Amino acid sequence: MKLAVLATIFSAFKFVWHQRIQFYSLALPAVVILSILSTLADSILLRGIHSSFQFDLLGLQVQSSEEPLGFFNVSSPWAHAAGFGVWLIMVVVFPLYSVAWHRLFLAPHEDITILECYRWRLRHWSFLWLNIRIFILIIPIGILGFLITLFSLFMAPIVGILLTLFVIVCYARFSMWLPAAALDQYLTFSGVLNLTKGHGWQLAAIMIVTGITTGVLDGVATVIIANASSSISVVGELTQNLLTNFALFFITYAGTAIGITALSIVYRKLTECITFSAKAP
Repeated sequence: MKLAVLATIFSAFKFVWHQRIQFYSLALPAVVILSILSTLADSILLRGIHSSFQFDLLGLQVQSSEEPLGFFNVSSPWAHAAGFGVWLIMVVVFPLYSVAWHRLFLAPHEDITILECYRWRLRHWSFLWLNIRIFILIIPIGILGFLITLFSLFMAPIVGILLTLFVIVCYARFSMWLPAAALDQYLTFSGVLNLTKGHGWQLAAIMIVTGITTGVLDGVATVIIANASSSISVVGELTQNLLTNFALFFITYAGTAIGITALSIVYRKLTECITFSAKAP
């Protein structure tokens, strides 16, 4: 069985669209909390500094630069504490939201409510650890690829491209740990390699095309938001920043839902294929 790249991506977009009401309910708490906190960090503690929540796309800036306000500047410990607080909440919310969306597709019989979505359980620790584990595995592969590229002399561009694709293939294969963890299923290192054997390039293509597609859509939405934010400046800078951050986080979580759905679709197909092969005489 070969994975259908375009069909998988289309199915991911279709599923998120059909489940848009559930998406609104599950993403809304995280989007609201992060929007408020990032707005406070931007407008009160980090005013005048281009933080990670400001966007500059095609020459359009969501908010303009101003001079820092006295004590509240980027060197202030309060500024660092605020930025760290937002980052920490994002780290905590990511496993909660991701696991809930994986289970929404892979375990449709469950009634996933907001309370169930944001209740931390053992599977969330496992999901978070597997994300770290994938990152740890990718680092030496990336470093080795970079060193090989440096010593390739005239063939460096071609070798660099091939090694980059190889790293993406490795990441795509390791990513099958994530939907398994969301279902409380344990996959060993050899297990995840056996599950994805012969499907590495298709997995990488699905991740690349899905990332490019959602990135383009996010970029278009960001430009629209940037233009819209300037037109609502009459309501005040704080309100303007709050609405802008809300919209930006909202489209970010929508893109995340599409990517998670694509991984879930692939995981279901691969596990069904292995199950069918095991039952075959």
